[in-house]
Amino acid sequence: MIALAWQTVRARAGSFAGSFVALAFGVALLTASALSALSALGTGDGRAAWLARADVVVAGTASATLTPDNATRNTDATGAPGVADTAESRALPADLLRQLSTVDGDLVVDHAGYATVAGEPGDRIHPWSVATLHRFTWAAGGPPAGPDGIVLTSPTAHRVGDRVTAQTAAGPREFVVSGVLDTTAPAAFYTTDAVAAELAGDRIAAIALTAHPGTTAAALAGQVRAVAGGAVRVLSGPDRVDAAPDPDHQLRAATLIVLGNSAGIGLVVAAFIVASTFAYAVATRRREFGLLRSAGATPRQVRRLVLGEAMTVAVVACLAGAALGYAVAAPFARWLAAVGLAPPGHTARFIWWAVAAAIGVGLLVALVAAWLSARRAGRTGPTEALREAAVDQRAMTTGRWIAGLLAVGAAVPLAVAFSTVDTATLTGYFFLVVLLLITGCAILSPVLLRPLVWLLTAPTGGVTGTLVRHGALTAMRRTAATVAPIVVTIGLAAGTLAGESTITETGRAAAEHRIVAPAVVTGPVSERTVTAVTQAAGVRAGVAVTDRPVYVHGPNPPYDWTGRYVDGPALSRVVHLPVVAGSLDDLTGTGTVAVPAGRWRLGDPLRIALADSTEVSLRVVAVVDDQIDLARTLLLPAALLTGHTGAPLADLVYLDLEPGADTGPATAAAAAGGGTLMPTAQFHATLDAEGDRLNTLATVALLGMALLYTAIGIANTLLMATSGRARDVAVLRLSGATPAQVLRTIGAEAVLVTALGAVLAVVAVVPAVAGLVLALRVRNPDVLLAVPWWPLAAIAGTCLAIALAASLIPAAVLVRRQPADLASTWE
Repeated sequence: MIALAWQTVRARAGSFAGSFVALAFGVALLTASALSALSALGTGDGRAAWLARADVVVAGTASATLTPDNATRNTDATGAPGVADTAESRALPADLLRQLSTVDGDLVVDHAGYATVAGEPGDRIHPWSVATLHRFTWAAGGPPAGPDGIVLTSPTAHRVGDRVTAQTAAGPREFVVSGVLDTTAPAAFYTTDAVAAELAGDRIAAIALTAHPGTTAAALAGQVRAVAGGAVRVLSGPDRVDAAPDPDHQLRAATLIVLGNSAGIGLVVAAFIVASTFAYAVATRRREFGLLRSAGATPRQVRRLVLGEAMTVAVVACLAGAALGYAVAAPFARWLAAVGLAPPGHTARFIWWAVAAAIGVGLLVALVAAWLSARRAGRTGPTEALREAAVDQRAMTTGRWIAGLLAVGAAVPLAVAFSTVDTATLTGYFFLVVLLLITGCAILSPVLLRPLVWLLTAPTGGVTGTLVRHGALTAMRRTAATVAPIVVTIGLAAGTLAGESTITETGRAAAEHRIVAPAVVTGPVSERTVTAVTQAAGVRAGVAVTDRPVYVHGPNPPYDWTGRYVDGPALSRVVHLPVVAGSLDDLTGTGTVAVPAGRWRLGDPLRIALADSTEVSLRVVAVVDDQIDLARTLLLPAALLTGHTGAPLADLVYLDLEPGADTGPATAAAAAGGGTLMPTAQFHATLDAEGDRLNTLATVALLGMALLYTAIGIANTLLMATSGRARDVAVLRLSGATPAQVLRTIGAEAVLVTALGAVLAVVAVVPAVAGLVLALRVRNPDVLLAVPWWPLAAIAGTCLAIALAASLIPAAVLVRRQPADLASTWE
């Protein structure tokens, strides 16, 4: 039977081309998405070279064990503890140096303070002694000779002797470039050990130890653990990378989220398109199977034939798709880095098990799709198969009913939960509902399409309209197969764009109405700069805002929230927050917190971990309405940030100005500290423009390859459908139709198929968007439904153009042949 399957594949190479294309590009999509996502977890960014010459590195803890709060009035209170990796490591205790003085190793202390220089890479300034512990060569100059010397990392536009201004946590500081390093380690600045300690506020980020002669790294690590205890991390070997500076930590996490979602979407889309294409390819051969059954073939032999053919095609297609996906992954990863969606230098590495998994998924999907179709073909009797070959009597099978209803049914409880989850989780729920509804509508399309075909063709008249309508109704399997990729393409785009735009615009409206300060200073800026700006002429008050990650226990990860450090009593002068209980005047000291409504009540205790993994117990002094721009945000007193971050700077400063005041002095003070003062309206416009740019790029990264694949699926399916209609064309030609009339009929069918796909996409997306709007209105006074009509129209128009080209090109080839030759075409 395997030999027969191979001979069948060779004889019907054109018929199997569609299945090959669908599977090959599907595996390519999975491979490229998986490699791009998994490569973001690697350390190919130079961190492995940091402190490479040290045998042991001691660093503060960088994880927190989160436990539920007894006072939490929901199921979270009984949840299991959760572990969160934090954005920063805890500072090492000063007396650890004295304790480590007894071990058999030389110590180098890394005081890593915040510092930036305009146009230069890096955001930390380290002692020069740290630079000696990783490999480098001199591009120019040498080490810092005095307190005003600084060493830069190439590439740089500065030369030795240039004066540069570094914006530090202590304010702006002038340096003279003494040298430039070439190194594979992360970019950083270096100055004398004493100046580095001063700029870091004597905060110790790490201690590097080099073993004395005769002492092994393992022995030294053991000595350090015995002395330091379990309150710090003792790293050796490849684990030393965990102590390396990682300025791209948050960007890398965001990249991983986008690429992980992209890989998930790619898996769903590829599985659906491949299964649909294989099922349709098998369904078009019912006449052949009927002849085989009439010739004495058993159902088991038919199934083995179909499975053998499918595996023959699938193995070759999966290998070709994996090679194509690997070739695409690296350029895609470089594009992500070039547009700022991934850290500089991000690329895709070859990960054998990820490629093997993509191939395995492709083979499994092809096998399941072929088996389901072969099972039906094998169970169909000879006479019934021959009778059904011309007209679809039953396009919906029991399995299809079950799968479609399960998809739609699974979306219902998730949509109902829209109003119960926080607004940050709402986005994920919404997208999952969109995927389920699109899948359900596509699977149930043979049922949904019949009334839609009558509705859309009712205004048309004449012979062409009648032929198009009856062709779509009588060949429902073909119609459903050609409509499915269009539903997925338009539905994914419409759901993603409409949902993202609605959430974004609603959040922007809430933030713009909330800020009443007439001017804003954008940072980061030091406390000295904040003081200089607020004391400038014309400024009545200034409120600094610093956002840092914090970690809160929840029923499921992720546990990271935004901790917004503010001056509570002064905040109401520049921002109007929807406080529903308590008062922000009580947000003072280091033991208070303001929380979003729903999970805690006034007076409740709350235990969280700060950005450096320090765990603190707080008391709820204010509760604010859980609106979209405040989702997963805790308001914390500014004093709590002290000592718990290596970058104690303000991200924004809201300014309350005197009426008609000249902002010149405040603008100059902000500029001297590396900040920019601008009217609030301009701030919102700048923020919105950058947000739109990033959202557009993230949407392209999230959906770009999936939509490209579905576009290929549209062309592929319609090419298969039209190329297999030689006898239909022959009937029209023998009935007197001219080649132009035949092409017009097939073109009209392509228009109908596109319209049906667009309508089904709308049917799938509208309930999800309506549920999203209703859920947002529960928490937000103004919900802006934003539908990007022009991009959606362009996507629908592209689908129509692809459908027309994929239908008319093979049809034009067919009408050139003689009708008698077409009528005798072997099926």
